[in-house]
Amino acid sequence: MSLLCYRAGARALSRLRERPLTLGDLRGLVLPATGPRWILASGFDRALIEAGFGSQADGERPLLIGASAGAWRALALTARDPLRAHERLLASYCEQHFRRSDSPEHISAAYRTLLEGVVDAAHALEHPALDLALTVVRARAWGSALARPRMLASMLAAATLNVFVRDSTQWFFERVVFHTPRAGEVLDGFRGRRVRLSAENLHAVALASGTVPVYMAPVLDLPGAGAGGYLDGGLADYHVNQPLRCRTGVIAMFSHQARVVPGWFDKSLGWRESGRACSDLLVVYPAQEFIASLPGGRVPTRDDFFEFEREPERRIQRWREVAVRSRELGAAFMDDLRSGRIAERAQPF
Repeated sequence: MSLLCYRAGARALSRLRERPLTLGDLRGLVLPATGPRWILASGFDRALIEAGFGSQADGERPLLIGASAGAWRALALTARDPLRAHERLLASYCEQHFRRSDSPEHISAAYRTLLEGVVDAAHALEHPALDLALTVVRARAWGSALARPRMLASMLAAATLNVFVRDSTQWFFERVVFHTPRAGEVLDGFRGRRVRLSAENLHAVALASGTVPVYMAPVLDLPGAGAGGYLDGGLADYHVNQPLRCRTGVIAMFSHQARVVPGWFDKSLGWRESGRACSDLLVVYPAQEFIASLPGGRVPTRDDFFEFEREPERRIQRWREVAVRSRELGAAFMDDLRSGRIAERAQPF
């Protein structure tokens, strides 16, 4: 059984067929806002780190584009010791324990502490070979409107309208992209307000990018971006919701599924997909047989916190097992990369 499947945009597919893909051809990585599902992609991150991805500049600088947990993965990859940061992120993330009764402030504080052990601000901002683009959203209404009941009402309204009007999310939430100075070409045409990442805002941006509405407390008044309440970047860009471009190579996304979901509210709308809009995108995802072999026969989700609320050790053990199994996927990707099999297996969007 082949562990991995591949889907590619038109230009990416053409480039794959011209010559075999190499590690140096990864001009960008999309790290999506998939919550605990990212644990299944952790093996890819580890494989890239061990293969030397981002360890030296050789011309074009790859851009890491992340939201929510994807932003945290990007920050681990840009740490001075990326393997150690990756392992700390993975271990700390799996070991979090929440109850239904926990307040938004409690959950936010827990993730703030987690990020303190992962974010290497000085190195991330001056990385010798990688650039960053982290996405958050600003709630268009704020102040008392950020209170939990009103935020829930706003979310329900946004989700309902989104069924009928694509991109109506922007009426409720403004996309804000925080980036390092040289994050240029791949962001050309990127919709949303752009703000420079800095030592003053990086930690707050990291927390805001993963601040799940209603469950967590909005991050207020991000330095450089102005007043407002800032929330999970996945509201605007769940997987990919942008026309990303590169002159050579591909922009890769390691995912738990074949479908590329535009925004948070599109998850349950099976007819909504954004892959065709990203001509340079290569999506790497596991075969269904592999998913079925995981604990419980599925990928971890945020619902696991509540399903195993009284047995947190069972949930932690399951997530750890998925993390270990994910290394098989990372190894399979590197093997496909070396053998040149990606081109023959890639299917068009």
